Amino acid sequence: MGRLNKVWLLALCMATSLTHAEIVIGQSAPLTGLAATYSRHLSNGAKAYFNWLNKQGGINGEQVKFVVYDDGNEFPRVLANTTKLINQDKAVALMGYFSADGTASVISRRWLDGASIPLVGVTSSTRSVREPGSKFVFHTRAGQREEVAKLISQMKRLGINKIGVFYQDDQFGQDGLAAAEAEAKSAGVSIAARASYPANTVKVDTAAKRIADSNVPAVLMISITKPTGAFIKALRAQGSGASLYQTSTVDFEELVKDVGAKAVHGLAIAQVYPYVFDDQNKLIKEFRTVLASHAPEATPAGYAALEGYITAKLVSDAIAKAGKGATRAKVYAMLESMSDADIGGGYRVSYSGTDRSGSKFVDLTIVNQRGELSR
Repeated sequence: MGRLNKVWLLALCMATSLTHAEIVIGQSAPLTGLAATYSRHLSNGAKAYFNWLNKQGGINGEQVKFVVYDDGNEFPRVLANTTKLINQDKAVALMGYFSADGTASVISRRWLDGASIPLVGVTSSTRSVREPGSKFVFHTRAGQREEVAKLISQMKRLGINKIGVFYQDDQFGQDGLAAAEAEAKSAGVSIAARASYPANTVKVDTAAKRIADSNVPAVLMISITKPTGAFIKALRAQGSGASLYQTSTVDFEELVKDVGAKAVHGLAIAQVYPYVFDDQNKLIKEFRTVLASHAPEATPAGYAALEGYITAKLVSDAIAKAGKGATRAKVYAMLESMSDADIGGGYRVSYSGTDRSGSKFVDLTIVNQRGELSR
């Protein structure tokens, strides 16, 4: 082969390798089990954004490969998946973790520090993953404490002075209970009953009876979708007409489907992202358009999918700013420098050298008698 032909072939190979270069972004999430609904929607929201982005040419000319592994909301599987994403898949960033126990275990082992890899977005945003947390974890949502404070403040405004707390018996639920105790004391609200259920189960009957027997006028629920639905059914079967308040870690469409609009009517839910049915919000319109065209199977276009979409958008922006061939360290540096990033529609996140909280935005929504979410 002549020298010119060899040069041409080498150039062609180089061009081909650049064309097929991939940026790997990884997620460990419960795609099966009791927590699956929320995480599947979150993953689909992220996938929609990455699909759209790849159609536009990717990031700095490189395509995004979104790698997702199922962890069933079990922390040993979170650990195994994280090891695989870091060492085998060579992810440049991690995103959209769900498990409080799993994420806390990753943090305590300092694997993120050792790999210099950022983790953007944790749904179970408890103290165990935030305080002190890790400088490599960048939160996209307000903390659970802000959610609980908003809910208890609303109860107090409505003249409710005695409540029950239903919570998941793990770091996620225990942190929520501690937040409720602190906020209730500050607001002058007494907690008359505390009742838990084992994580990854729907064994809620004992908890429902304890709460019903306390005759409280309102219940704060720190739980995920399936156990929440089972608890509401059991509580109503016990004859309790207590008002219900819920943190953001439920998929309300799934809850309405499981329990029925009548049982869920009046449920107040804290939300940590903009109202997902606001057709005047630029971010929400963009999100719905991209979801419909690039992940049509990703329905409904609810809060979980929006969380995935926002997180994917934030990670992609940091990678783009890091430049072609971005390394983990460069992506980390770009995230740390985002002092007031506008994700769209007025939703902003902010980081600094000492602060990874991202957002303090908390809104309240209510399920109406038609099973729809209102503000």
